[in-house]
Amino acid sequence: TLAEKLKALAAMRAAEGYMAEWKAESDGSFLLFENHCPICAAAEACQGFCRSELVLFRKLLAPASVERLEHILAGARRCAYRVALP
Repeated sequence: TLAEKLKALAAMRAAEGYMAEWKAESDGSFLLFENHCPICAAAEACQGFCRSELVLFRKLLAPASVERLEHILAGARRCAYRVALP
């Protein structure tokens, strides 16, 4: 299920240092949070890291849509993604 995929993805990202967590929303969508970015300095120099992350999340969670809502490099305190089935 999508919830199982998000649980596994958040666990992997947490193990990589992203302090990731997820939660289900009342409308059936999910939120994925990365509360820390261990590669922030590299990502500031190369936005390709962030673009690649979003592409990867979209591939892993397909057919769900993945939209970035918050972005550390844009001044947010964390990166946050909305994940929803069509």
